[in-house]
This record gives sequence, C-alpha cells and structure tokens, in this order.
Amino acid sequence: MNFYQTFNLLMFKTVSYCYNVGVYDKAKVATFVELHQITKEQYKALTGDDYVEVSQTATQN
Repeated sequence: MNFYQTFNLLMFKTVSYCYNVGVYDKAKVATFVELHQITKEQYKALTGDDYVEVSQTATQN
C-alpha cells in the first residue's frame, strides 16, 4: 500500500466516524471529496447518495 492509499484509507475512516456520530453532515463530507481526501465512491458508500459536483457558476453566485 502506497502513501496515497494509506492516507485515503485513514481519511475515509476518520470522515466515516465523524459522519456516523453526527459531527459531519453530508455537505461537510462532500468537502472532503472536493479536496480529494476521499473519493466519490467512498462518499456514496458512506452517505448512500451519489456525489454531485458543485458547478463553477453555483459557487460564484
């Protein structure tokens, strides 16, 4: 397992724990996808919802 895989697994476990105990909501979990800390697939596995990317126009308004 390389550094990226190890880091990703650690982040997913941390985010999963925080989501499951109510510290993070779906919006907060989505920020970890945007920051490339967890994958879109991990977001779906955790929340049950598909990750939807925020469009550039939505973030500028």
